[in-house]
Amino acid sequence: MIKVIILDIGNVLVHFGWKKYLEKQGYDEDMISRIAHATVFNPLWKELDRSKSETIPEELKDKFCAMDPEITQDIRKYIDHSFEVVWEYDYAVDFIKTLKENGYLVYLLSNYGKANFKYAKENFKFFPYVDGQVISYELNHVKPEPEIYQYLIEKYHIKPKEAVFLDDMKENIEAAKPFGFHTILFTGLENAIGKLNELGVNI
Repeated sequence: MIKVIILDIGNVLVHFGWKKYLEKQGYDEDMISRIAHATVFNPLWKELDRSKSETIPEELKDKFCAMDPEITQDIRKYIDHSFEVVWEYDYAVDFIKTLKENGYLVYLLSNYGKANFKYAKENFKFFPYVDGQVISYELNHVKPEPEIYQYLIEKYHIKPKEAVFLDDMKENIEAAKPFGFHTILFTGLENAIGKLNELGVNI
């Protein structure tokens, strides 16, 4: 029986709208591609999610800029405003509230650096309704590294066979399976609700 629901934040409860943000800044497709490959498509992006700094470290910004030095100013601007490229889905609060009302514990498991998570915590309305959270910067491990799943289990005394984990990234889902979690690859709310129903979750 499922008793615990574990949710990713990005592209599950909030939209990671990096491309739309860059379009609004007036960049053409070529420049959007260059900025994206230097930042969000760069393996270094996960290092942002490990950072415990209140602001994004300058040395990390320099590493991103080194990927495409000709557009250093644009890369730095995007990174400095990266907290602005996510916005909460309209359904997020009601989704969590319904799960809670139906008796489930709800936890968050997400990759976030401290600087950007501060903005999220202050602005996203669903946080008061969850039972707890594990955020990557807290322990210097990011999904899909196994340590972050183990930490979640131990922190909240979760029995994985009684829990289902929803994430939009296949590699994160696959990394949770060896622990015994039920998993759902999140592709949209309607599909997720259907998959939860198949697992016997009342929503």
